[in-house]
Amino acid sequence: MTVESKSVVAQCPQEKLYDFLSDFNNIAPLAPAGAIEQCTADSCTVKVGGFIQLTITCLERVPYSRIVVGPAANSSSPVPFRMEVGLQPEGVDATRVGITVNIDGGKPMMTMMLKPKLKDAVDMMADKLQYFASGIQ
Repeated sequence: MTVESKSVVAQCPQEKLYDFLSDFNNIAPLAPAGAIEQCTADSCTVKVGGFIQLTITCLERVPYSRIVVGPAANSSSPVPFRMEVGLQPEGVDATRVGITVNIDGGKPMMTMMLKPKLKDAVDMMADKLQYFASGIQ
């Protein structure tokens, strides 16, 4: 199953936005309230749905264009997933942002129930990123 956020334009140069998002210590404002429990530069422990604790880590960084995250090797995720944040220049001081989540496997009923909630979550993250990007130095 693939879920894509709406595409937003953040008023921040692509390189600065990439540098900001590459450090997991900066993602707390983008997550739902109370979801972030602990962060380092490369990983973050989040609470999903109020009861599942999950550690996510950076799986891939492509400078200035893409950051891919997923469950850490020592984390037990109920379903395997990857979340990709794509960045494209939109003029000199703006960046087009899209968030895509891919879930592999899982029970069809579970993924069907997750899809609308996941769509809402990635759209909310995109909106927050658009808002917070203007303050990135």
